[in-house]
This record gives sequence, C-alpha cells and structure tokens, in this order.
Amino acid sequence: MTTFFRIAAFVLAVTGWPQLLAHGQAVALDFLTKPTLVECEPEGGEPCFRMRFDFVDGAGKPVKVQLPSAEQLASHVEVQVDAHAVKPFYAEATAGKADETRPPQTALLLFDVSGSMLKGDLDGQSRFDAAKGAAEEYLKNFSDGQDLVAIVPFDSHNVESTISAAHFVSTRAAAQAELDALPRPLAHNNTALYSAVRAAVAVLRKQPHPSGEPPRLLLLTDGANDVHPQSGDDQGLLVGSGGLAAAAAAVQQSGVDVLPIGLGNRESIDEIAMTRLGTRPPLITFDVNDLRKVFQLVPLSQNGSLNVAIQAPESLGSRTLLAGRIVHFRAKITLQDGSAQVENRQALWVAPPVATPSFEGEATEAEQRAFLANAQMDRGSPLLFLRPFFVFAGFAALLAILWFGLPRLLWPECYDNRVARPVRPEYWPGAELPARRGGQPGFRQAPPGFEAAARGARVPMRNPGEHTIVQTVTEFDPNKTRLS
Repeated sequence: MTTFFRIAAFVLAVTGWPQLLAHGQAVALDFLTKPTLVECEPEGGEPCFRMRFDFVDGAGKPVKVQLPSAEQLASHVEVQVDAHAVKPFYAEATAGKADETRPPQTALLLFDVSGSMLKGDLDGQSRFDAAKGAAEEYLKNFSDGQDLVAIVPFDSHNVESTISAAHFVSTRAAAQAELDALPRPLAHNNTALYSAVRAAVAVLRKQPHPSGEPPRLLLLTDGANDVHPQSGDDQGLLVGSGGLAAAAAAVQQSGVDVLPIGLGNRESIDEIAMTRLGTRPPLITFDVNDLRKVFQLVPLSQNGSLNVAIQAPESLGSRTLLAGRIVHFRAKITLQDGSAQVENRQALWVAPPVATPSFEGEATEAEQRAFLANAQMDRGSPLLFLRPFFVFAGFAALLAILWFGLPRLLWPECYDNRVARPVRPEYWPGAELPARRGGQPGFRQAPPGFEAAARGARVPMRNPGEHTIVQTVTEFDPNKTRLS
C-alpha cells in the first residue's frame, strides 16, 4: 500500500499536481500595475490602455495557470471599460524567471499616524495596530544583508524633515526595532498625504538599487489629504487639486513602485487621490486578514504576467472625451480548461480634473503591429461608413429643392407646369398669353422667323438676305425684374 501511494504521488507531481492544486483554490486575476493611457500609433491620436495582470490564489500568492496559445490569448480576454465589453487587440504572456532567487528589494513603509488611525474598527483592533501587524508579515520575508527597508511615520507636523531622515536598515531585527519604535497616533494630528508621498519618493529615488528592481513605497493610510496650517500644521504643505497633481507628477518621474493601501472606512478614504498617487491600483481593505495578504502581493510576480492592450471604446475614443473622466476597469480571462477567472478588484484610471489628459507612453512595436492589423475603418454599424456619402447626398438634395422647387412654390403663376421655365407675358411685346385649355397653359406665338416646326418636320432655313428687325420697347421699365 505504501508503494502505491508513492507511485500515485510521483504521477501527480509529473502530470501537474501544482496546477491541480492551484485550480482547487480560488485563482483570480490581480492588477500588477494600474491602467495607463498610451498612444496606439505615432501621430494617430487613438487612445489605448495598457494593463498588466498576475494570477493569485485565495491566499494572495502568485500561481501558474494554463493559458491559451499565444494566437488565441487575446480572444480569451475581455475587459469591461465602464460597462463596455472590449476585446484586446494585443495580449502577451511573459514567462517567469527560471532563477527562483528573489532579487534584493529596497522599500519604504510610510505609516499614517493621524488621529483617525486610533479608531478600533478592524476586528477590534485600531487601524494603526492592524497596519503594524500586517507590516510584520512583510518583514517575515526580509532577507538579511540583501534587502533594505525604512519605516517612517507621517502626519501633518515636521513632514519633510521626518521623511528625509528615513533610516534604511539591512537586517530583520533592525527593521523590527524600527517598526516597534513607531510613535502612537495623536488625536490632534492631521494627514499631509500629498506632501508625505512626494517626500518619500524623493528619498527612495536617491537609494541605490543595483538589482534593477525599482524601489518600493508602501503607503498605509485611512483617509485623505487634510491639513490646516492655521491650526499649527506645517506651512507650505500640498493641498487641493494642484497639490495632488504635484505629488502625482513626482511619483511618475521618480520611477518608484508605489502601492497605496487604504484601511478603515471607505467614506473616509480618497480613492481617487490614492489612484493618482500609486503606480498600482490602491488596495482598500477593511479586514485584518486581507490586510496581511496585501503584503504578500508587494513583490512583483516572478512567475510571469499577462500584458494586454485595448483600444478605448467609442464613447471614450479621444483624449477630449477622457478629460475629467474616471474610468473603471474589470478584467476576465478564459483559461485553457474553459474556466473563467476574474480580477480581485476593479482598477481606476483618473484623468486630470480640468486639462485634457496626456499620453503616459507609446505603444510598443508589437502593440502597434497588432493595432494596425486589427484596426477597422468603422467600429460600429456598417452604415456609419457611408455617413459622409449620405451627408453629401442630403446637402445636394436640399440645394436642388431650394433652386428648383422653392421658386415654383412661391410664384406658381409665373411657371409653365409642363416645362421648368418661367412664363413671361411681356417677353414678346404686344403678345398676350393664350387662354388655358383644360387647366394647362397654352404656348404663345413666336415672332416671325422663330416659329417652331411641327413635330418631326424640318424647319426651312432662312434666306441670308432676310433680316431680323429688332424693335425697341417704348414702355421699358428698368426697375422691373424678369419674373415680375
């Protein structure tokens, strides 16, 4: 019997036991980066969005799954963009690294110690204590002598000086000591969110990262930017939409991987601001266990990822239409075995509040080729392709009605119903219009030399010696029009 179990275990290991175990768990998509606005083709102006996903199990750990073939991958992915289903024009699965060793990491944990962090609404714990417990999970994976980490508090006092003095340590024991030394939140502390993020990415930008991995900022907060310089807070702190734009620009230019983590009451968390401040979609959670899972997602996946690019739907088909918009993204993929996997949470793309958004990058060469190969002259009804011809025909018909029909409606007595020419009784002086016969106007007699021949008869040619005598009109009124 023991031999049987050994053989069965060997067969399962060879035939894909890890995949069976992964499918037995709740596998889901997870956004590795937030959606970014890219230009589909140079000088084309077509807005596209690029997204990057990973596959995680119920515990939040990356897992490997059986994806469709490269040719069928894009057709098995669907992205919901503000309730519009969009198929990607490009999808690529990146292979995981063969070397399982984790590269060195440089990270800064930025803790909000404002007064609201004292609220005890996370399974009986205060938000501050729950955040510290989750950070301890992160330190369990700390590699002595390889990783660097700094743990820094922030509120609304001495923000710049406190963060600039961040102390990076290279041992787990020293990192735990930094975590234990965090000051307790004070009730009168406010939240200088924008200024703290800008100062933190400036510090991380100066830190060396020889492994090539970007330094990471983990922001733990429960609220929004809330400062009051008139009540004792630091002077010159970033506030308003201008302050948010300045902090977001600093993040984008720094090359730092920023993961905002919101905990507590959803009504108090500024999800829009956290989306703009992060390079990944913000993780907002209200459960201690979920908060601890967050820190397992911090390192970028070593198992490979799924990159997709989509063209914006027609309702968002230009940067002008994207101005001031908040776009919601949800994703779904159908795996090789037919199972459908959806993402853990939706991601937001937030445009500047007033200005037309700028492209955050350009499509790669592979994405451009895929876009041009799948480009359609019309993304809607086939009749839209003929719209310019219908418009031209409509204007031509309107012009014809105004030119030929409108005068006949305004002056019907001046027109012969059988021919489209005006009837002018005074054209031949002294001639009167014959009486109508059967409701139809008769033809007047032409002057000598201009008589019309009978139908089919030849008109005799005039003798060159004959002359046409033109007599002047004695009663000529220069103010009379031809139709009056």
